Amino acid sequence: MAGRTLAILVPLAAAIAAGCSAEWYTHDADREVYGIVAEKEADALGRVRRFHVRPRPDPTRALEAARRGEAGAPEENAGASEEQAGAPEEDAAPAEGGPGAEADRLLEQPAADLEDIIPEDLPPPVPESGPETVRLTLAEALRVAVAASRTYQARKEDVYLSALALTLQRYLFRPHPTATGTVDYTSDFEAGTGRVRSWDPGAEVGVSQQLADGAVLAGSLGVSALKYLNKELGDTVDAALDFSLTQPLWRGAGRSIVQENLLQAERNALYAVRSFARFEKTFAVEVATAYLRTLQDRDAVMNAWNNYESLRRGREQSEWLAQAERLPEFEVDQARQSEFAAYNRWIVERENYVNALDAFKLTLGIPVTTDIALIPEELDRLREGGLRHPEQPLSDATATALATRLDLANTRDAVEDAGRKVMVAEDGLKGDVDLVASIGYAPRADRVQSARIALSRGDYSIGFDIDLPVDRLTERNALRETQIDRQAARRTLEEARDNVVLDVRQAYRRLQQARESYEIQKRSVALAERRVESTRLLLQAGRVDQRDLLDAEADLLSARNALTAALVAHTIARLQFARDLGTLAVDEKGQIHGWVLTDNGR
Repeated sequence: MAGRTLAILVPLAAAIAAGCSAEWYTHDADREVYGIVAEKEADALGRVRRFHVRPRPDPTRALEAARRGEAGAPEENAGASEEQAGAPEEDAAPAEGGPGAEADRLLEQPAADLEDIIPEDLPPPVPESGPETVRLTLAEALRVAVAASRTYQARKEDVYLSALALTLQRYLFRPHPTATGTVDYTSDFEAGTGRVRSWDPGAEVGVSQQLADGAVLAGSLGVSALKYLNKELGDTVDAALDFSLTQPLWRGAGRSIVQENLLQAERNALYAVRSFARFEKTFAVEVATAYLRTLQDRDAVMNAWNNYESLRRGREQSEWLAQAERLPEFEVDQARQSEFAAYNRWIVERENYVNALDAFKLTLGIPVTTDIALIPEELDRLREGGLRHPEQPLSDATATALATRLDLANTRDAVEDAGRKVMVAEDGLKGDVDLVASIGYAPRADRVQSARIALSRGDYSIGFDIDLPVDRLTERNALRETQIDRQAARRTLEEARDNVVLDVRQAYRRLQQARESYEIQKRSVALAERRVESTRLLLQAGRVDQRDLLDAEADLLSARNALTAALVAHTIARLQFARDLGTLAVDEKGQIHGWVLTDNGR
């Protein structure tokens, strides 16, 4: 018998160890959790999307896909001009005599050599793209961020953990099988008998289940055997079959009380899916905002470069006019000083852009050392598309937000949750009255070699366990806490509604302001460009001073930067407006549907 027992138990243990590996349990948890997430997405969003949790963010694949699918024209130094105004660089001698003789003597001192300050071979206006550079459109940047962002992955894990907690609550209302066993070998020395050796194997299988109304059913079957290796002692076999029932009748009875934890876990999983969907909208807007702001910084670099080039040509023209004695030398120095300032401004703007690009890498979740470049044509696409301004009235926008905002839906449902908690706390004030019943069957006493159970000779018991509500201070305090929590939940809902309305109103005003600002800046740029051209011609004719031209150039630079800022501000305001309304459509790849920069099939 010992050999047969070992032959059975060893393969069984090996099979259990092989089938219950950590990898198997991981896949089983993923299967159940992903099913729950799909179920809750269908309830909360009306659609099911691809959802999975990676062990760690991996930007490599997303970056490689972006590198293989590069779009857009090669980056060009659009602001670099190869035209050089032909003008001698020698300073003209100042006029002699006159009331400004002291000033003329100062101007006779040698001017600073421009080459000592501004190198002859300047780097490109913006850092050039190398062969390993990954050039990202906004759509590709969103894909990379979804795949690599640490924050994004952490929020997905929150959803997973909420669904995982739900699996436990569901499990509590399913049958719970058990299987245990023992195998003991003993060797005892007994006086008069000598050494007694025996094998004592035993096994028990059972199942228990909690029902929806609080009843707990349990049943078990146990078999044990005693095999003496001393043949004269014989063998014994015992078996037992037991059933039990516990049914709460007062406190803890009823589906609404028993299943409260399960219901709350179901709702928590739903809330997690809603919160993640809301986060996806916010995250997409944050990435798009960072991308456009970085492009705005790049545009500021190009504007600063164009301004420097224009002032350089203006300085050369001033030197030519001074040599022709048509311009005083101090105005030439004004031109030189403005050129120095423009050169310094370009250096500062270029450094700001490089820093912004590095910060954007952190937003995407990729290493800072990764060489990436943004596509400047994305701004051109925004300009060509024009301002797409929603014409929705403010009252309709507010009503839409109150109906569609997922975070507000969570807050609204939290009030209902708080009400149920009060009901559970009120149930806790009751006493305990539990019906307890059991049935047990033992083996037939006349057959020691058989495990046959005598079903006609069962032991039965039934009764009540009673605990009257004499001391309920803890339960009283719990009741007051839940009542106060319910009041706080109602106030939180009122505040959340007001905040939603405030968000929509502020976003609406920002959108209106950004549209007006953009239209103003468009006209400002046109006027500034015309002013620079006319002032340059008037300077050649001697009708204006050098300062007038320098002021016009400075105003043109400011106007161009302001125009780009207004375009970016309106685009961001439009995205924020749709986000605050809750109507922004974002898929699992981070793409914003209905937007020219992302909804283009790329």
